[in-house]
Amino acid sequence: MTASSQDLQGKPDEKWDPAWSNAVFSLAERDRRWAKVRALMKREGIDLLVCMPCTNSHDRGAADARYLTQLGENSDESSVAFPIEGEVRAWHSRPGVWPSSNWFSDIRSAGRGTGGATISSYINEFPQYKKSRIAIAGLTSTPMTHCRAAEGEINWQSVEMLKANFPQAEFVSASTVLGEARWVKSDEEIAFLRKGVEIAELTLDAIRETAREGVPEREVFAEMMYVNAKAGGSFTPMFGWITGPQGRPYHRLEQPSFRTFADKDMLSVEIEGRWGGYIAQIDQSAVINTPIDGLTDAMKLAYEAYDRTLELLKPGTTMGELADTAVLTALGGRLRAGLGFHGRGTGDDGPLLIAGVPLKPEIRNLAIVENCCFAVKPSVFFDGIAEYCRWGDSAVVGKNGGVRLGTRPQELIVLK
Repeated sequence: MTASSQDLQGKPDEKWDPAWSNAVFSLAERDRRWAKVRALMKREGIDLLVCMPCTNSHDRGAADARYLTQLGENSDESSVAFPIEGEVRAWHSRPGVWPSSNWFSDIRSAGRGTGGATISSYINEFPQYKKSRIAIAGLTSTPMTHCRAAEGEINWQSVEMLKANFPQAEFVSASTVLGEARWVKSDEEIAFLRKGVEIAELTLDAIRETAREGVPEREVFAEMMYVNAKAGGSFTPMFGWITGPQGRPYHRLEQPSFRTFADKDMLSVEIEGRWGGYIAQIDQSAVINTPIDGLTDAMKLAYEAYDRTLELLKPGTTMGELADTAVLTALGGRLRAGLGFHGRGTGDDGPLLIAGVPLKPEIRNLAIVENCCFAVKPSVFFDGIAEYCRWGDSAVVGKNGGVRLGTRPQELIVLK
């Protein structure tokens, strides 16, 4: 047998052990999710839902497989066969027990980069699916999921292999089913996101303690990674990184440069905190030694935009209303705030709002519901210059308004 279809199973006597574990959800949470997804599959006439390896965008491309199985730590490739009834099966680089495999035991071995061959082998084993309706995760983007992958993000050749191997099957996108399933969060999911914000805030403390004039950017970044991992964060977090002279910084990166922090520099960061694969986010601006004129006013505008948005985070509010309430000006129009905003969960959840970018009608008219979770992150433009400063936090939609998941103060951090 080839490496792609060897389908090795773990030792039958191996059991998941909490002593060798990552953060995991309860069996009740598993049952809730699986029942919800299967009800949506039934509504859409889908017999089998499959996930194939996708570690794009800091592993956020694997959101669907993680939602169904919890598997995929540190970008390990995973494939999943999720039938409308019967046993769930997954494939990893090694069979058997994994630190997040408390939900089920049928985890087998598959060669890396062989999602199409792996799922083909499964369908041949269960030939009732050869003429069925099969949904493929990550095939398309929707307003609710894979929102940064306009053309989808699953491997094209894997999809073509399935279509060629099973010409009588109907292949459709799973994004409508999984986007809807993941849209509203359970209490357990919200608790994981809250823990993710706690990790992100500890990571921010590493900036407070290490970023100073004369310190290399990479040294600060390394301390952030260390603190994030020590706090239990899932690998690998994303840190959006904007540095340079205040008022005219370099554009956003997701890594540090070889720069050394200088007097009157700024550092604006997006910090992910991940717990059990659930991705929370905070946004913060800091300055070295002294803020320049106008920056304190700009931060106040960001706080106001955040607070106004939080107040409207209640069922029935539309994305258009949220975007409009965050558009604020100051200093005779020289300062202008706009809303950055997107879903939070296991991946690139939507909808995605970018400050200053008009919303499509289908996004503008989309209404939120209780227990949706979002990263709310206003940013401020000065004389049309983007990324002047930012402040944001993750939040959950409550009955009467949003609830912040973080605890840190609204402040411009001054590093001396």
